[in-house]
Amino acid sequence: MVELYLNAKLHSSISVDAYRSVLMLQDLDDQDLKLRTDLLRQVDKGSIRLIG
Repeated sequence: MVELYLNAKLHSSISVDAYRSVLMLQDLDDQDLKLRTDLLRQVDKGSIRLIG
């Protein structure tokens, strides 16, 4: 989760497949939940865009 989050922040984008995998993650610890919540929020705001 951390690697996906950092890549998305660095490139201001995330692939649709990676985004779907983030949505499907279960049994996350507190840190991963916070990262996922922040990532989803930034995609909703348009700060991180979804790419093909």
